[in-house]
Amino acid sequence: MAPVATHTRSARSADLKSTLIERDLPGNARTILELDHGKGGQQPGVHNRWHPEIPAIDTIRPGEVVRVWTLDWSGGQVGNDDCADDVLAINHESDHQLSGPFDVEGAQPGDVLAVDIIHLEPSEVTPWGYSIVGPGIGSLDRPGVRYAKAIWDFKDGETSSRHIPGVHFGGRMFPGIVGVAPSQDLLTQWTAREAELQSAYSCHGFEASPLPTNNAAFVGAVGQKIPGLVRQRIYNEGARTGPARENGGNMDFASLVAGSRLYLPVFVNGAKLSLGDVHFCEGDGEPTTAIEMSAIVTIRCSVIKNGMANLGIRQPVYETSASEPRFPRQLVFTGNSVNEAIGGRQHMQNGILSYRNAAWDAMDYLKKFGYTEEQAYMLMACAPIESRVLTTANKPNMGVSIGLPVDIFDFDIGFPASGAPTRRVFSGPAELSEEKAAKVYPEQAEEVL
Repeated sequence: MAPVATHTRSARSADLKSTLIERDLPGNARTILELDHGKGGQQPGVHNRWHPEIPAIDTIRPGEVVRVWTLDWSGGQVGNDDCADDVLAINHESDHQLSGPFDVEGAQPGDVLAVDIIHLEPSEVTPWGYSIVGPGIGSLDRPGVRYAKAIWDFKDGETSSRHIPGVHFGGRMFPGIVGVAPSQDLLTQWTAREAELQSAYSCHGFEASPLPTNNAAFVGAVGQKIPGLVRQRIYNEGARTGPARENGGNMDFASLVAGSRLYLPVFVNGAKLSLGDVHFCEGDGEPTTAIEMSAIVTIRCSVIKNGMANLGIRQPVYETSASEPRFPRQLVFTGNSVNEAIGGRQHMQNGILSYRNAAWDAMDYLKKFGYTEEQAYMLMACAPIESRVLTTANKPNMGVSIGLPVDIFDFDIGFPASGAPTRRVFSGPAELSEEKAAKVYPEQAEEVL
């Protein structure tokens, strides 16, 4: 099997065009996993942990175009309705529902696996997606944030939501998770370093890293029975799928759309490729969930022999697509490493603080038009927001920007000459039922009484 060629610009252009030739169209691809999109998680061919002993359910030949059905991130735990009680009930220890793993013929440790993203399409059974927000779920929480969700309907490649009125935009569909199995040694390293981090932060009362647990662990084998001791080892040792790591995983590259290519280091024979967590659209940084969806993904794999050493790859690398949807007109907010919440304290190049400052300013501006905190929060994660690292050498700050795509709004969000945006009356997001809200926000219930 020939390795993937080194790409010049012209060669890469030709390669992108090759994704459009007849043999590569999704209808001509072999379906290697088909799922019930109306059923939810815990199906054959689905797993939610990383472990080298999870058996492959099929084999992909290099150059072969295949179709993979994927479930939404939660495995059907969020419904298409106007109540957010299901957000409160999500079992996050079951994250994420991944399709696979699949062996790639000829892949060996030290190789690099090249994965071409050819096509993505929403499920016909569930032609909608969702975004959620709530205390502790995302990275932009402020005091008083509430549990909420928005349902996004898909039609003709675009989406809009009855729960966040005034916006509609085309999709940038991509798989949030694409990864390969770790070796046993690498898995042991992950557990040790993340346990050390968790121990250091345990005194602060929050989870710094999701550690292995057999609670809600699942592997749905296909065509073979996993011995009991092996299954128990997978459940006890398996790495959680929340963080991205050397194997890829939950990278959430919003640019991994059709026509892009991902390069992954290989750590086990066959690579054991898995994918899932498809998003209809995502804002850079994904501070809470993007637009989560069930989908069908068409891919093609190739193997670069000895690629880790020859290319110097230790982490995933990807090439963007010439056809990636772009939203060039933006209203851009910037942030620096200053904590305004504690009297303007200067931090040393704190990137997440800079990101939050830019995002919070953007959210506060959107709220002036009538959006709630939760609606503005969800837009940061599910609209085609462009975030950039602007400066890293200009101590003590690290500059980060958040670009609001102005053309997705049904009204002008530009700074008005009067200096005061016109406030609109929008319907709100799906929220908790009165019964659940009284238990989750007891102090607010007491105020009403």
